Amino acid sequence: MHQFGFRKSHSTIDQVHRIVNLIEDALEKKKVCAAVFLDVSQAFDKVWHVGLLEKIKKLLPKRYCELIASYLDMRFFRIKHNNTHSCLNEIKAGVPQGSILGPLLYLLYTSDLPTQGEHQTATFADDTALLAIDDSPAIASDKLQTAVDTVVDWANKWRIKLNNSKSIHVDFTLKKCTYTPIIIDGTQIPHSNQAKYLGLTLDAKLRWKEHIKTKREELEIRYKKMSFLIGRKSTLSVQNKLLVYNQVLKPIWAYGCQLWGCACQTNVDIIQRFQNKVLRGIVDAPWYVRTEDLHRDLRVETVANVIKKNAVSHSNRLSQHVNEEASRLLNTSGATRRLKRKKPGDIAGH
Repeated sequence: MHQFGFRKSHSTIDQVHRIVNLIEDALEKKKVCAAVFLDVSQAFDKVWHVGLLEKIKKLLPKRYCELIASYLDMRFFRIKHNNTHSCLNEIKAGVPQGSILGPLLYLLYTSDLPTQGEHQTATFADDTALLAIDDSPAIASDKLQTAVDTVVDWANKWRIKLNNSKSIHVDFTLKKCTYTPIIIDGTQIPHSNQAKYLGLTLDAKLRWKEHIKTKREELEIRYKKMSFLIGRKSTLSVQNKLLVYNQVLKPIWAYGCQLWGCACQTNVDIIQRFQNKVLRGIVDAPWYVRTEDLHRDLRVETVANVIKKNAVSHSNRLSQHVNEEASRLLNTSGATRRLKRKKPGDIAGH
């Protein structure tokens, strides 16, 4: 239920929404949500064939196990440099990259990831997050450490390597609390006030300010590189300039807007000002032309409208979702609403 990767009707936004919902609930109840975002080293390349077949024997009929065994067996690789080739070496680990079965075999291999205990698990392929919530920061960290230890033991058993230095520990809270380190194999996981998970930056107070700041910087870099195409001096037609904007720049900020659209209006306006700047450059508009007229004449939706549209579409998907972990996100009855901040359901009008 917690694995959303490579599954029909499951998206990255659905999984991030699960995490955001848990964090928001903790903040509303004045609790601490301690979270670790684990990095798995070479996840698909390190799948242990013996272990994979052992798990498949318990999940599938014998004939399927034999078929998959023959699929993985007797695979070789060699290295080519100029006209020189290395000797053939047998591939004893990993699933074939780019194959149809590759993602499925990885999901089968990691399907028994430990989830029992006082924590929540969220996975999308090899991107794994563990979250523990409590009134006390110390107890939340203890719960999280227990969950991490369980996952580490499981990973060691099945020869899955966790990259300690690239994993991130974040304490989501509005309180001032003492940091309690999380340890993996004797190594302390780096602590931060923010973490990037599935393309969205989650800050410790979940205000989305850091995510919007990061996207604005990325947009500026991309726009400078493309100014010769869609800038004021470009001879490209207006229609083609808009096509470039909609296909290259707009997806950068629009991704996940049904979640980060809950940010305060001043932060959302940062993205709107960028769009205004681009539209003025596309038609070489003088300063006195109103942005409302630009959006109307070019038939470009405002950032607020895009957020609203995506939020409604997302809510409609969740209402018919096959996974109850996702569909229950719409159930806000009895939820604490102490903080004066928007939720994804508020944007969609629920």
